[in-house]
Amino acid sequence: MKPLIFHVEAAGEFRAVELKFATEAEVRRVRAWRKATPRADAAEFAALAAKRWFYYTREGATVASLDELRAAIRRNPRAELAFLLVASAEWARRYKFLALAYCRRTWCHHLVLDFLAVRPGLMIEKQPIHGLGAGVLFSLTNIAKTLGIDTIWGEATASSAAFYEKVLRIHPVKDLFIMNRATMETVQRNNLEKLRRGDLHKP
Repeated sequence: MKPLIFHVEAAGEFRAVELKFATEAEVRRVRAWRKATPRADAAEFAALAAKRWFYYTREGATVASLDELRAAIRRNPRAELAFLLVASAEWARRYKFLALAYCRRTWCHHLVLDFLAVRPGLMIEKQPIHGLGAGVLFSLTNIAKTLGIDTIWGEATASSAAFYEKVLRIHPVKDLFIMNRATMETVQRNNLEKLRRGDLHKP
């Protein structure tokens, strides 16, 4: 599978970011975020995501590509499967990974977003990168569409609820958010509109 591509605003320019399924070596790299300074929720989420990924791997329930995910579902339509997505970019070589999403495909063919995290301390030319979280969510809607999944759900924290409200156009978002097919279409439409306007600095 080719990496999923989305765009962010970095140092005043549109720049492409690749999102792909993580290998074991890449999961270990992500786990190192827990050493980031200053400490941040994203570092804790990365460590927890890696821990859960290794647990599911021991159970034989992780996949490392979309093709593997499809094949596992064909073998067992009620299988619960986990995967970790990592975002990277050639123009940001200082950082191995920019963001991550730990997800599960449930037995009833829903997609669960357990953790979404942007690497702590990201800066390009002394400027923050805008649009990483929204870009990951946009990519998840593409994965769901490809697999025929009509529901994505996840847990929001007190600090992330406002982000999900802006990106998903759902008000209010509390501890649980649900993206149905209409919401996914809204995310895709908003992403395309931002690209046309050159306005990725908005979440």
